Amino acid sequence: MVSIYIIGSVARNEDDYLSDKDLLVVDGPSRNSATVDRFVDEGWNVSRYTRAEFEAMTAAQSLFVQHVKQDGVAIRDDGGYVGSLLARSKPKKNYIGQLKSAIQPIFRLSELDVQYWNRLLQADIMFVAVRNACVFHRATYGEPEFDYDRLINWTSKCADVSASDKEALLELRSLKHAYRNRLYDIDVSGVPAIKKAVLKLAKYWNSEVSAPSVNADLSNGYFEVRELEVKLVSLFNPTFLDNLSHDHDLAELWSVICNPSLYDKPRNSNLPKWSALVSKLEE
Repeated sequence: MVSIYIIGSVARNEDDYLSDKDLLVVDGPSRNSATVDRFVDEGWNVSRYTRAEFEAMTAAQSLFVQHVKQDGVAIRDDGGYVGSLLARSKPKKNYIGQLKSAIQPIFRLSELDVQYWNRLLQADIMFVAVRNACVFHRATYGEPEFDYDRLINWTSKCADVSASDKEALLELRSLKHAYRNRLYDIDVSGVPAIKKAVLKLAKYWNSEVSAPSVNADLSNGYFEVRELEVKLVSLFNPTFLDNLSHDHDLAELWSVICNPSLYDKPRNSNLPKWSALVSKLEE
């Protein structure tokens, strides 16, 4: 029993050359790897969950479930299983706790240096943090939206963002694409100005969630892993890391960093081991 949904810009018929091809797969505990492997080989980013996991996300009013409901297109849904869950799902009234959590990585960004890959990587991290914060902010107003450009346009009006800062925020999408596709010929001289625009926006969001009663949601370890990625990229070219042998000490960590299907999976249990490994390399 398998459910497969196309999600995101491809499902909305709004994709362009910068777009990721995102796919949701929900299956049973036995899991048919051949199905997922085929889509991965075709260039899809696969988010894979068991039925129990997806039911729990629906019960928790996850915005990812709302994303599937709002933008998803089913290409297979055995027994109408996911469709029935989506029909019953409703977003929360606010996501302030998640917004507070989403902006913390922005304040924790390390200093930029002149290294090409460091700048592209930090732009990628800023893109993810800004996109997530925009999604949670917009949803708190009862208007879930998942398209990056529309989110930036709406947020820019709320935060009174200047035209130049808005253009800088929009540029993050192309820089993210460049990093993930290991493009060598991108102008990264504007990344420091983009970082300033991101920090200004984060300070605006911080003022929105500054009430003492609002607690940040616990991290699943995603941004902690990305902090380790920054350290690794300062030591090695990412194309070298992409081609590590399976028995290399860094292979497990780098595979988690590069595997979108693991983005929503808890990583905290492995963080001490990975942190110790990277610290040893830095000595």
